[in-house]
Amino acid sequence: MLGIDLHGGQADAGCLLEEDADQPRQELDHPGVNHAKIESALAVLWIERYMFCAQRLDLRQHRPDWGLQFLRLGGRLHPQRYADDEATMTAPMPSQDASSCGGERVLLRTGKDYLAALDDGRKVWVGNELIDNVATHRLTRDYAQRIAEFFDLHHCEDLKDVLTYVDAQGIRRSMTWFQHRTKEQLVRKRKYHEFVMKHFVAASCPRTPDVQNYILVTYIDDPQPWETAAIGAEGRGLAENIRTFYRHAMDNDLVCAPHFVDPQADRSDPSAHGTSPALRVVERNDEGIVVNGVKAIGTGSAFGDFLHLGVFFRPGARGDQIIYGVCPANAEGVTIVCRESVVKDDPVEHPLAAQGDELDSTVLFDNVLIPWKYVFHIGNPDHAKLYPQRVFDWVHYHALVRQAVRAELLAGLAILICEHLGTAKIEAVQSRLARIIGFQQSVHAHVIAAEDKGFYTPGGLYKPDIQLFNWGRVFFLENFGRMIHELIDLCGRSALMFPTEGQWQDAGMRPWFERLNRGASGEAYDRIRLARVIRDLYLTDWGGRLFMFENFNGTPLQTLLALTMKRAEFSGSGPLAEFARKVAGIATRQDGTATTRPSPTRPRRKTRRDSIPGRGRPPPNRRRQP
Repeated sequence: MLGIDLHGGQADAGCLLEEDADQPRQELDHPGVNHAKIESALAVLWIERYMFCAQRLDLRQHRPDWGLQFLRLGGRLHPQRYADDEATMTAPMPSQDASSCGGERVLLRTGKDYLAALDDGRKVWVGNELIDNVATHRLTRDYAQRIAEFFDLHHCEDLKDVLTYVDAQGIRRSMTWFQHRTKEQLVRKRKYHEFVMKHFVAASCPRTPDVQNYILVTYIDDPQPWETAAIGAEGRGLAENIRTFYRHAMDNDLVCAPHFVDPQADRSDPSAHGTSPALRVVERNDEGIVVNGVKAIGTGSAFGDFLHLGVFFRPGARGDQIIYGVCPANAEGVTIVCRESVVKDDPVEHPLAAQGDELDSTVLFDNVLIPWKYVFHIGNPDHAKLYPQRVFDWVHYHALVRQAVRAELLAGLAILICEHLGTAKIEAVQSRLARIIGFQQSVHAHVIAAEDKGFYTPGGLYKPDIQLFNWGRVFFLENFGRMIHELIDLCGRSALMFPTEGQWQDAGMRPWFERLNRGASGEAYDRIRLARVIRDLYLTDWGGRLFMFENFNGTPLQTLLALTMKRAEFSGSGPLAEFARKVAGIATRQDGTATTRPSPTRPRRKTRRDSIPGRGRPPPNRRRQP
């Protein structure tokens, strides 16, 4: 199948699905669609692999520097860096910069290119340390290597049908950029996300490039309102800016880290946000806009090529605080201030927490010039009331998919630890395990239901049902902490009391530890492996930060609940209330207000008293006794 834009009447930059890749070229027969020629018989991508991809997980576990081993391509891809002039940015990548074989061009970034791009003079603080090079500094290099690994995996021949697609121009790209126009294509994109999640630190890296860039979809899906509603950018072609930058980011496999959250102002003062240090436009000139202020929190910003700027509307927000666009991470005047790193040093003792920390950060903008070509919208608080939630819908769907994977992992850990401890056959334990499995199944059910009840966006993309994926997130957030406590309780002392690797390897202590950790199934060392993962995920500051991220990223629980009641379908005039009115016998007037229907007149039911002569009613012409 092809990704077709039925609204625009032409083939979109969608792709041949994997099952169609080997089919001969066929003309599209659909009313109103231009017949696009599609390359037949996609050639096999020639890749000389530096490592054996099938063993990638084991290699990464036993070799901390695995992320630095790079694939070598038949032709080296050199992604364009942030072009300083419009002509350079809008120009397509030269064909010699993309590897090609048999007519198929490949625009896929490599890990080596990504790491080299991080050494660009960006100003990054992590805790008390100023980072000289994000790719090599001890506090940032592990996560940088994970992202490099992300790019390298897309070159693995045995994974290309999962991680890449071929667009209508015959270019193989990362599935990061795949635009789904049918339910089947949405499911394909979800399976791509699931693969990335399960491969990278057990779904514990919420801001890998595939989700960072997913947030750009709302702009490219319907760019014109961003220009039409803007104030103070007349004639700047903002809709074309969106299209041009999206193509630039896609052609170069860039990472755009979102920063939408503003400082916590005094909520008791309605005017506090307007006078807060939130980012604002302080000057407009022929070159662009000059911004000054703060974006309070974002994740993975130190590892992005661009900072994606936006606003969640707050009462009291002023027009000069409404800014949507992108800014190079190394722009003059930008300082990325990251919290203290919680990464661990020992990859054996901490198999997950030693793989990196994606780092949450505050970004300071000291009179930073953002060229017009990077500006998507400015100036309109009313626009900011509506569109930001649409921007983040995609990342919220991704969040539910991630939460389903995390629930799957939690259930699997609970099953394995109980089997090893020999408690899995105890009926009371089985009931507790069933609750955890029920939690996992319920979260997954919300993913499937949201996809099944999806709808089409203005640009023809197939979008999962917003209410269903948001309520899936609500269910997860309300129950995840309880499920973690259930798992820890099922583990008992095993979650914390286990030997270190040095203690285990000691010849004198090893026999004792083998006996202490021997279980009903598996090897004694298996219990230690399980315990290390459980500790990293749920009993360390690294895992605690991840738990907090799930609670507050995008839209926190209480905001999700509040937003629900702002929807028309859940008001007194919505379908839920209408059904209840019918059952209760309440009519609706033409003005939308409710009134009580009169009860129908029913004959009085006869009783036994009525059947006795002279009973049931007073004799005629006789007054009733007072």
